[in-house]
Amino acid sequence: MKTLRLLSLCLIGSALTLAACSEKDDPSGDSSSGNDNNDNSDDPTESGDENTDFAEEAEEEEGDGDGDPTGGFVPDEDIGGASSCDPWAQDCPEDEKCVAYASSGGTWDANKCVAVNGDNQQGDPCMYAGAVESTDDCGVDSWCWDVSAEGVGTCTTFCTGSPDDPQCDPGTACSIANNGSINLCLLACNPLLQDCPVDGTSCFWDGGSFVCANATQDIPAGEPCGFINDCIGGTICLAPEAFPSCNGASCCGEFCDLADPTCTIGGTECTAFFEEGTAPPGYEDVGVCAIPG
Repeated sequence: MKTLRLLSLCLIGSALTLAACSEKDDPSGDSSSGNDNNDNSDDPTESGDENTDFAEEAEEEEGDGDGDPTGGFVPDEDIGGASSCDPWAQDCPEDEKCVAYASSGGTWDANKCVAVNGDNQQGDPCMYAGAVESTDDCGVDSWCWDVSAEGVGTCTTFCTGSPDDPQCDPGTACSIANNGSINLCLLACNPLLQDCPVDGTSCFWDGGSFVCANATQDIPAGEPCGFINDCIGGTICLAPEAFPSCNGASCCGEFCDLADPTCTIGGTECTAFFEEGTAPPGYEDVGVCAIPG
């Protein structure tokens, strides 16, 4: 399966703050539609709490009003043109829908109206014409996603609501990517349970939620990585400062259970992923193994 890899949210500095990795895949706009998330803040802030709020810091860095992306599946240097339609308002003429497309021929960087060429629904197989044309045979409420080299993917529902208050059906979470040109409801999951039902997918942090995405490399903990879903399920791509030793620009770090903390990499400790009292229901025990701050 040919999919873009998720850009990693890296853990840097003694305060264990999140920032972005610069390494990326070379995306093709011809047949791939896999989502990838990046966070390009250059000025991460420190938390005054004993446990770092990884999730909150990522959200702050993604949309500070200074040109940083609101989350994306490619680096911001590849993100360009203005949208010609609003993917949240779906303000296209009748029998058209607002989708992301590659305005410069690389990867998704803007929105445009395209004809609705089918009526396939959420979860149905679909055919995708590539990132430049960006047409498919999904209905008006969904877009072809996780597309193979043969152009076959799965219809995936658009988020509703707004960027500040995204809405998805229970069991899914809204992933906002590529300067907001992409907004899709992906299957939600728990990184401790690794409960994604589809073979070949694992539970990854996309910068705002834990969602199921294709696992591309299955790199074990402690080994170099460049993207969130390079790492084997149960780990996350972290900057080298999170480890006593890392032989790359970033390495795979372990998620851990705060209720029963276990970290296999020496010199790391299980640290809360969310600030105390802010974890969503069911995620209170999610931690990550890193050098203590």
